Amino acid sequence: MKNANKIIRVILGIALLTFGLDKFLAFVPHGHVMTEELMTAYQGLMANKFIMPSVGIVEILSGILLIIGRYTTVALTAMIPVTFGILGFHLAVDLPGIIPGLIIAAMHTYLIFSKRSIFVVFIKELDAV
Repeated sequence: MKNANKIIRVILGIALLTFGLDKFLAFVPHGHVMTEELMTAYQGLMANKFIMPSVGIVEILSGILLIIGRYTTVALTAMIPVTFGILGFHLAVDLPGIIPGLIIAAMHTYLIFSKRSIFVVFIKELDAV
């Protein structure tokens, strides 16, 4: 079980680092799989000079933390809204392309669930504030 967690953590970290860096370096080809509607939605996101760079930074930092195995709870927590955004984007605009997003969400959910005791304490502490 511990090896599975490590493998999933590193794979998720590599995926996040790759897609985070792509937000700045644009090395993953997207145009060949994008419909006109999807391309318009993606260009709209890229036109905003704040959202996608912010998502990219969160993905890069979370990916690095997951790969090196430090502060993984922080990385997993920071990635929650990004994972929702990935799924929301694909549900709204690119349903056929949702499979990679579902894989990311499944790995993310698995890792959060594997650390559920930490998250339970975290939530209880927040509730006490």
